[in-house]
Amino acid sequence: MNKVKLFKTTAICLALGISAQSHGAELAKVTINQAFQSLLYLPLYVAKDEGFFKQQGVDVKISTGGGGAQSWAAVIGGSADFSIQDPVFVPKSREMGADGVVVAAVQNAPTVFIFGKDGTSLQNNLKALAGKRVVTSPQPDTTWAFMSYLTKQKGIKNVKFVHVPIGNEIPAVAAGRADYALAVEPQVSQAEELNKLPIVYSFSANKDWFPFAFSSLTTTNGYLAKHPKRAQAVVTAFEQASQFIYKDTDKAIAIADKYFSNLPKDIVRQAVMRNVKAKGYPEHVLVTKESWDHNMNIAAYAKNIKGYPTKATSWKNNVNTALAEKAEQIVDGK
Repeated sequence: MNKVKLFKTTAICLALGISAQSHGAELAKVTINQAFQSLLYLPLYVAKDEGFFKQQGVDVKISTGGGGAQSWAAVIGGSADFSIQDPVFVPKSREMGADGVVVAAVQNAPTVFIFGKDGTSLQNNLKALAGKRVVTSPQPDTTWAFMSYLTKQKGIKNVKFVHVPIGNEIPAVAAGRADYALAVEPQVSQAEELNKLPIVYSFSANKDWFPFAFSSLTTTNGYLAKHPKRAQAVVTAFEQASQFIYKDTDKAIAIADKYFSNLPKDIVRQAVMRNVKAKGYPEHVLVTKESWDHNMNIAAYAKNIKGYPTKATSWKNNVNTALAEKAEQIVDGK
């Protein structure tokens, strides 16, 4: 290859976000286990479909655990290299001697919403929940923990919890078994658009709760030590994807449509836009101490961890910031 052709090839590679060193190199195999297929995990699907993983030199296989505990167990057991779920499983397992680590934010806000038959906003009037029946998942799951913590935080009296499995929130309210329900997307947009149940409260809009390490990319320190380049490549691809969602939201929605083809397109669009507005998808993938604090305080309240802050649960001991900081520098060309 002559020098002119080499220069042109290198320029094209850089324009596409591909290093000249990785051009033509064999891609490293990486498995990421997601708790569920979820609109909350859109950065994963964008990184896959926009080719960001391959640009960074890794070939990613997505598997599904069926729950946060199962996804994290896949990493601990060695069938997956990374997992995506509530990051609480990392400090929870560290309390038992495991060596997990959080490397990137996937959902950076508490994107849980309250809907109900009464459309009166509760955003600045939470006392109106007193004496009401509110649907949550069973204790100690996320929406139970959120609602229980909120009632304690705001001094709301006599809230009656109605526990239903995840995905059954809408029928409970529509049938009159409850006045309100907590849910995440796409159930929130389905409630509003298909069942005419208005959204009356956003946890993300509560300044006391944002930012929030709601869903994170996790692995082990052992994996980081053994495969540092792969780990950096994966985190950098997530940084690319997260920035892309805000730069080209329409294209991100088109990718979401592909992964959620069973849902009406207008529901997918509304669900993604609601998460964008709430800044649920991280603008940058660094998991900050503030976002970690907000999650761990609720995790300790729900007794999902023994306490916070402790040596086993601290931000310093559970979050690797170096990969995310370098990823931002790479993507921004600094």
